[in-house]
Amino acid sequence: MGIDKEESLPPGEAIADFMQRNRKSLLALIVILAGGIIGLVAFFAVRSGLQKDAIITLEEIEERLTLLGDLSENAKSAEVEALLQELTEFASGTFGYAAARSYSLAAAVYMERNEWEKAEQAYLDSARKAGKTYLAPLALYNAAAAAEEQGNLETALEYYTQSLDFSGNFPGASRARFNIGRIYEAQKDTEAASDAYRTLIENSSPDSNWAKLAQSRIIFLEISEQER
Repeated sequence: MGIDKEESLPPGEAIADFMQRNRKSLLALIVILAGGIIGLVAFFAVRSGLQKDAIITLEEIEERLTLLGDLSENAKSAEVEALLQELTEFASGTFGYAAARSYSLAAAVYMERNEWEKAEQAYLDSARKAGKTYLAPLALYNAAAAAEEQGNLETALEYYTQSLDFSGNFPGASRARFNIGRIYEAQKDTEAASDAYRTLIENSSPDSNWAKLAQSRIIFLEISEQER
């Protein structure tokens, strides 16, 4: 039985022989891969440049909004209305941090105007654009607050809970957990409320104000149960 010539070659020579015989297809593959890498580098370079430009534009809008003074007094003025329209249009046409921050600014204006439904939606849009950045849990928390203002407690619970998915980036996690317990209390679900407060304590330092407040609520609920 004959021996295959390629199989008889030492490993190094076999690889060299293979590359020599397939050099055209290998070269084509390298060119395709190189083109793909160059394309990705160019894409991210352009994307980074666009994001920097967007942030500069956003800072200009934010500065103009700040110069208008106290929003609690002039939230419905023509100037604020124009900037609000500009913010929402800008947010819908950009991406990433700039878009998330734009939607949050617009939502803050809506909250000053007591337009809770619009504020809730703007904060949800902010969370969607924010990805995994610190803006996402903050936006979800504020969306929950806006939902509460409308009396939508179940929706508020959903948003507060979602904000905790980012607890590593969200210093307001303890407050969100307390609000979850508070809403369960309002719904007369003392067991769920106590569980929420215990979870807060387990995830906080014992001397934190939120942990102490949660412990006081647990004691209150236990005494109330005993008195029934």
